[in-house]
Amino acid sequence: MLTDEQGLVVQHDLTTPAKVIAVAGAGKTTTLIARIEHLFAQGVEPSQIGVFMFNKSAQEEFSGRLSQQITAAGYFRSPSVMTFHAFGMKLCRRLEQQGWLPSAKLLTDDFSLVKLLREALQRLMRKGEKVALQDEKDWLEDVLLFVDQVKASAQPAKEVFDDLGWSKERAFFPALYDELESLRKRDNTRFFADLLSDPYALLKALAEPERMQVQTFVPPFRYLLIDEFQDINPCQYELLKLLYPPQACQWMIVGDVQQCIYEWRGASPHIMAKQFDEEFGAVTTYPLSTSFRFGHAIGLMASSVISENDPDALVIGAGQATRVSFAKAPKTGKALLGELKSWVEEEKALNETAVLVRLYSDMVPIQLALMHKGVPYQLHGDSPLLENRQIRMLMSYLAVIAGGLENPKVFFHSDDIEYLLMIPSLGGSVAQRKTLIQQAKQAPHLLPQIIESLADATEGWRAKKLYERADWLRSLSIYRTDPAQGLAHTLEKLGIYRYFESTSSKDIQTQEKIATCDAFMAYVRGVGGDAASVLAQLTHLNERQTDDSHGVHLMTIHKSKGLEFDQVLLSGLQEGRFPYYDEGLSAIDKKAASELASERRLFYVAITRAKQKLVLLESPTPDEHKCMKQGTIPRVALKSLSLSRFVFEAQPYAVSRICQVWNLASDENPIDTEKGAIFQRYLNAVAVSPALVFRHRVNEGKGLLQSGDKVRHDQFGQGVVVRQEQDGKQMIFVDFGEVGLKRFNPKHTQLIKLSSRS
Repeated sequence: MLTDEQGLVVQHDLTTPAKVIAVAGAGKTTTLIARIEHLFAQGVEPSQIGVFMFNKSAQEEFSGRLSQQITAAGYFRSPSVMTFHAFGMKLCRRLEQQGWLPSAKLLTDDFSLVKLLREALQRLMRKGEKVALQDEKDWLEDVLLFVDQVKASAQPAKEVFDDLGWSKERAFFPALYDELESLRKRDNTRFFADLLSDPYALLKALAEPERMQVQTFVPPFRYLLIDEFQDINPCQYELLKLLYPPQACQWMIVGDVQQCIYEWRGASPHIMAKQFDEEFGAVTTYPLSTSFRFGHAIGLMASSVISENDPDALVIGAGQATRVSFAKAPKTGKALLGELKSWVEEEKALNETAVLVRLYSDMVPIQLALMHKGVPYQLHGDSPLLENRQIRMLMSYLAVIAGGLENPKVFFHSDDIEYLLMIPSLGGSVAQRKTLIQQAKQAPHLLPQIIESLADATEGWRAKKLYERADWLRSLSIYRTDPAQGLAHTLEKLGIYRYFESTSSKDIQTQEKIATCDAFMAYVRGVGGDAASVLAQLTHLNERQTDDSHGVHLMTIHKSKGLEFDQVLLSGLQEGRFPYYDEGLSAIDKKAASELASERRLFYVAITRAKQKLVLLESPTPDEHKCMKQGTIPRVALKSLSLSRFVFEAQPYAVSRICQVWNLASDENPIDTEKGAIFQRYLNAVAVSPALVFRHRVNEGKGLLQSGDKVRHDQFGQGVVVRQEQDGKQMIFVDFGEVGLKRFNPKHTQLIKLSSRS
C-alpha cells in the first residue's frame, strides 16, 4: 500500500522531468518499482527504461526485488538496472569496436595503478619537477584520492587541486596526474574511473553530428530513473546529459541532498540541489518525507538539525518509537560497555548494534575497550587497530623502551623496526633509506650507530638532529617502568607531531594522527605496568580478537550510509572534532559554511541509521544540560561547552518533552526551544498530534546581542555577531568578513543592529 506522497511519484506524467526528495527510510525502492509498473501499464517497453544505481550491492538488491514484483504482476521482462561503471564498461567496449576509442585493457587492482604512479613520479623527477614528499606513505593515499577527484570532475587537474586547498608540499600532484595519464594511454589501459571519464572526454570534444552518431551506441532509453542522485559527480551527470538529453528522454532523479556525504571523492550535491532544476526546466519536485525506519524522536531531531541547512526540510518518523539517551558514564569505553550490557539484558543481539564515529581516532578507545573485555566486534572498512600506522609507530618505540634493540623478540612485529627510521623520516634518497632499514632489521642493536653513520655524512642542523635521535634511542630504556611518559617525551623530543603536520595534506589529517596517538597513550597510562607487560597484553588481546559475525558493528558514519541498525551508539561528539573545522577560518567564510553544512549532513545520516535506540556516547556538563533544557543553540564554540553543536541543534530535551506528551490531547506547559516553528510544522504534518506551546527565551541578559545578528559599524561596515559574553564587560565579538574578527566593549562602541539571525 503506497502513501499519498509515494502515489504522486508513481503517477507522474511521462514527459516532464521529476525530482524526488526521499528522506532516510522513506521506501524509495518500493516507490521506484511501483513507478516502473506504472510505466509498463502506460505501454512503455522495458527496453526504453534505464535504472541507474551507485553500487553493485544496491543494484543487485533492487534487481532482485524488481524481478520478483513484476513477475508477480504478470510482466516477463525487466528494464535495465545497472551501476554507472557497468554502463561505462559497455559504452567503452562499443566505442572501441567502432574505432572511436583505442582498445584498452581494464585493470581492476590497486597495485597496477600504484605501480604506474611510481613510474610517473620517476619520470616527473627526471624532468626536474620538485617533489617535497619522498616517502610514498606520505603521499600515495592522497594522490589516489586526487586522481579520482579529477576524473569525477569536469575540470583540469590544476583547478581541482586549487579548489581542494591542499598543502604546498603536494603542489606536484597535477603534474603527476598528467604524467600518469600519459603513461596510461601509452600502455592502453583503463581503471574504473576511466570507464566514464574517457567517454566523457571524447563526447565533449565531438561536434554535434558526430555526437549524435555516438548516441546510437547506447541503449535507446526514453526514461531514466537515477537513485541516490545526491551522490552524482559532474562527469557522470554531464556524460548522461550528452547521451540522453532532456528533450529526448524523461529523467526522474531520486535522492536527498542532506544525505550527500561523499563530496571528498567527487560527489556534487549542488547538481541535485540547483543545477538540475536550472538546466532541465519545469521540474516537478515530490517529497517523500515520511520514514518508516524510526519513530518521532529521531524524526523531530533530524528535522531540527537539518533545518540549519534547509529551512524547508522535514523528516517524519512513522516507524516504531525510538529511544534516545546520553551516556551513563563519563569515560567512552565504560559507557559503551554499559550500554551493550543493558542491550543484551533486554535479550537483544550484539550484531543488531552499530557504533558509529566521525573520525578513526574515536574508534581507538572503543576497540581497546571491547578487546579488553572480550566483546566480539566486526570492523567495517578500516584496518584493524593494531595495523594502524600511528599505533604501530608508538608500539615500535614502546618496544625500544622495553629493551627491543637488544631483544628484537619484544617487537610486536619484526617489520616495526622500520617505523623507528621512517617516522619522522631520516631524509636521504629512497634507495638510501631502504638500505638503512635492511641493516636495522638485520641488527637492531646497531640502530643508533646506523643513524649516526648517516649523521656523519650529513651537515648542519640535520646532522645535529640525527645525532640527538641516536642518543635518544639509546636512552629510552630508562622509561621501562613508565612507558607512557617515555612515549610522550619521544613524541616531543623527535618532533613527531610537527612531522605529521608537514606530511599531511589537510589539517584534519594532522589532528587525526595526533588524536590517534593521544588515545593510544591514554590506554597505556590506564593499563599501568612496564613497557614489556603493555606490549604483551596488546599481543594477547590481538590474538584473542577475531572478526565475529555475531559481534557489534564498528564503522565510520561514511560506511554506515544505506544501512540501518536496531541500536546505534554515536561517539566522538565534541565541538571541533564533529563538526571538524579550522578555528582560524572566518565565521562567515563561504567555504567554512559549506564544510559545516557537509558535516551536519553527516550527523543527520548518523542519527537516522537508528531504528529502536540511539545513544549519544557523551556526558553533558551541567552548563551543557542547562543550555539544552533552555532549548538554545550555541552558534560558536564556547569555552564552557565542549559538546558538538549538532547535539544542541537536535534539541534532545525539547524532543523528549514532545514525545512524552504525544499521546495527550494537549499540554499547556510551554516547551523551551529555538526550533518551535520547525516542531509545529512537524506536528501539523502528522495526522494525530498534540497541541503544544513552544517558547524561545531570548536575551535573558538585558540588551545582549545574539550570535548570528547582523550589525553595522561606522568604520568596519556590516558584520555578523559571533558572540557576546554573558559576564564581565559583556564584550561583543563581530566578524566583518575580509576585515576579520573584532572585539568591542558595548559601553564604548555603537553597533547598529540590522536584523536577527533567521
